[in-house]
Amino acid sequence: MKNKLIGIVICVMMLVTILPVTALATTIVSEPQTTPEVLGRTNVMGFVLYKGTSDFGKTINLFAIKLRYSTISITGERSMGVIIMEPIDIPSSAIGYLGHMFIFVTFHGWFEP
Repeated sequence: MKNKLIGIVICVMMLVTILPVTALATTIVSEPQTTPEVLGRTNVMGFVLYKGTSDFGKTINLFAIKLRYSTISITGERSMGVIIMEPIDIPSSAIGYLGHMFIFVTFHGWFEP
């Protein structure tokens, strides 16, 4: 009976020692998570010419006369710039004012001119 009790105690001590080490090994090996584009926010303002929609209404085609944009991601990365005399596309889910000559909108996602 005494040998059986000693065997159980040794087995429990080995389990207590081995299990946390294996749990640590799996968390260290895991890959870093990347943030998707949807977590960013973009503000667009400026003078444009409205050209229409494409991709069955998913994007709006514009011709930027002079357009200012600023983008911020959830990690704090920022991007700002000015686009002059170039065609651009923005998602149709943009919220704000979208006229035929002026635009002031905000939308989710990262803006890539």
